[in-house]
Formats: sequence, C-alpha cells, structure tokens
Amino acid sequence: MELRHLRYFEAVARYSHVTRAAAELHIAQPALSKQISQLEQELGVALFDRVGRNVRLTEAGESFLPHARAVLAQVEAARAEMAERIGLRRGRTTVGTPPSVGTQLLPAPLAAFNRRYPGIELRLHESGIQTLLDLLETGLVDVAVVTLPVEDPALTVVPLFTEDLVIVVSREHRLASQVSVNMSELRSEAWILSPDNYELRETTLNVCKQAGFTPRVVLDGGEMDTLLRLVETSVGIAMVPRLVMRDCNSLVVLHIRDQDAHRSLGLVWRGDRVASPAARALREFLVDHLRYEKPLAKVG
Repeated sequence: MELRHLRYFEAVARYSHVTRAAAELHIAQPALSKQISQLEQELGVALFDRVGRNVRLTEAGESFLPHARAVLAQVEAARAEMAERIGLRRGRTTVGTPPSVGTQLLPAPLAAFNRRYPGIELRLHESGIQTLLDLLETGLVDVAVVTLPVEDPALTVVPLFTEDLVIVVSREHRLASQVSVNMSELRSEAWILSPDNYELRETTLNVCKQAGFTPRVVLDGGEMDTLLRLVETSVGIAMVPRLVMRDCNSLVVLHIRDQDAHRSLGLVWRGDRVASPAARALREFLVDHLRYEKPLAKVG
C-alpha cells in the first residue's frame, strides 16, 4: 500500500464519483480506477459499490476511510513542520469552500495571495458544509468558509458576512415581472434542489415547510452551475444565495417577502492545533479580504 492509494481512495470517497476525483487529482479516470482496484486487492475487500456513474462506500470502505484520512493528515502535519523551517518562501495550505463562494468570492483574493506568496502551493476543496467540517476534523483542510453557526467548540470562527437567500426563475416564468414574492405563491411550482450534503438544500426545504407546503421536486442534486442553467431553461425554480447572482443576468431574482431567508458565512479553522505558517498566512489574508461589516444588500 502506497500513500497515493490512500489519497486516491479518499478523493473518490469524498466525491462518490471516480471522474470528479480524477479531475481533482489530475490523473486519467481509467488510471484512478486501476489504482483503487489495486488497493482493494491488497486489502482483500471491496471498498466501493458501483451504482451507475457513481460509487458508494461499502461497509469496509466506511471503516477504512477514517484510517486513510488520519494517515494523510499526519503526512500533511509533517510537511507543515518542515515548512516552519523555511518560513513563507515555501509551503502548502488548503482552503475549503461551498461552490458559490469558490466561484464568486475566492478567485480574486487567492490570486492576490499567490502574488504575495508565490512559493506557497494552494489547494481548494469545494463541497457541502458537512464535508468541509469533516475535512477540517481530519486535517485535510486548513481553513474553510462555512455557513454559521457551527457547534464544534474546537473551531475558531470569524464571521464574514450575511446575505439574503433569493428565488430565481426564468425570464419566461409567470412571476418574472415581479421583484419579490411570498413563499405561499410558490406552492405549485416545480423545484430544483442542491445535493444532499449541501445546507442550501435543507434551508430550501425548511423555508417551504414554514410556508405550509412540501416542494414538488423535478430535479434533485444539481450543483450550482447546473442548477442555474436548468432554471434558465424553465425546468423549475430554485432558492440560491444572492452572491451567486452577482454576474448572472439571464435569470430573474425574486426577494422573499414573508420570511427572513438568509445565510451567514464565516471563516473557520481548528483552534486546537498548531497551524503551518502558510495556513496562518492564508486565514489572516482571507479574513482581511472577505469580511464585510454589513449584510449584503437586499434584492428588490
């Protein structure tokens, strides 16, 4: 068993998808599948069940995952300790973020950080909040942008900003001429939901529940870019953070009148561990560049 086998296994487990894991790891999908098969042969157990294009951890895989993550975290800790000896001329650090933040907010500050510290290798994990918290726990992510509040007392939390959640509809939708809407008006609509491990999904379901209905879901599990494109083609409507609509002019944004639907985001890291110089520099840099004193303005 080699370190790369553990890294490959962890990525496939995190994505539940070989192709997406291969893209992150910058290897070909057939090569990744072969490496996973070699690991399974060496362990003598199946780590994944294949379900269509996706994969799912077997019971043995669920048991093996925390061991793999612990080893990878130890390796990262050893690298961080070596980085302490050379300061910020070299190093590696990893930031985790929901896709909406990764797309809209992080490119500019990460580019600026790279210009200031060109010797530091940056890694980015985009995922749902629970997955990001798990990666913080195992040490595979140094700092993450997450939805607040978080309950873990071991995490240091710096609030960043609060923003509205809004409804988006196509320009051909019956409500496209409005600037705001009551949730009760959306009872009969077709809805598109985020994947299971995204907090936006639960928030959408809760907001609908407070309005007295269960949404009629026509597509379940769409990532943000796909979700917006499907709304644009009138497949259904969706609730999204206002942030993702910053550069999108092809959809109509409706403010929610009868509920205070919003999300608060914060930067979090493990306060009970010694961070590498690179990780400390990154989190201080992100606090300076992402923190807003006031909530983002309402739409409509």
